[in-house]
Amino acid sequence: PKHTLLFAELPALRGEQIEAATLYHENGTHQCRADDDAFLKNNIGLDECTRQSIWELHDQFIDTYTPTDHPLYSPDEKRVVGIIKSNAYHSNDEGSRGLYPTISRFNHSCKPNVGYGFNGWEMRLYTTSDIQEGEELCTCYSDMVYFHNRIERGEYLKGKFNFDCICSGCKSNDNDDDDGESEERLKQSDTRRERLRFLAEALSQRDRSNLKKSDLEMIMESINLMKLDSLEHNISTTYRLAREWAMKLGEDEASL
Repeated sequence: PKHTLLFAELPALRGEQIEAATLYHENGTHQCRADDDAFLKNNIGLDECTRQSIWELHDQFIDTYTPTDHPLYSPDEKRVVGIIKSNAYHSNDEGSRGLYPTISRFNHSCKPNVGYGFNGWEMRLYTTSDIQEGEELCTCYSDMVYFHNRIERGEYLKGKFNFDCICSGCKSNDNDDDDGESEERLKQSDTRRERLRFLAEALSQRDRSNLKKSDLEMIMESINLMKLDSLEHNISTTYRLAREWAMKLGEDEASL
């Protein structure tokens, strides 16, 4: 059912540990997977089981590394920095990234059916819709996709995560009977997300000490657009803002 808590997990790597691993890769201190693994074991203190769970994660950047002269270097080996770039989530509570070995196995979708939140470093997954039997559970790797059309978010995801998105929010799928209807559905989604961006930008510039009823109406329009595009991951935050502004305006909360 919708809003079911699925899983909670603490990160195997977090904050300064991730920044150190990234720095050692970029400055050439770590030149191969063996160097990375020694860092995880000796500097971070991770046991073999935890290290193995990290190495099992996907490295989307495996074909981008500069070859080194290290005797243990292999051109097809994963690197910790690539695993981090491919899989880490940013905790708003902690203001930094965490690598979650189990949660990182969830694929991305621009129309996710799984949302997440943080309690400190603990990351919690929950359903944002009723899940059908056999339906894949997907999270969203970046909130940016909520506010941009297919082309813009595709370029962003390619640049940041090095993959081409083929989710149902970006491409027609095998279950679509009519290609024309599918393309129209995707175009309507693009229009809604562009409208969401306009509303978000407009609301961010509002003077909260001098709110108007039209401001509240824009928030409610944003909520309706999120529902239409299955973008309910952040909808609770938007509802809280609507409730806050409604109280300031003397509006009935029950009508929201």
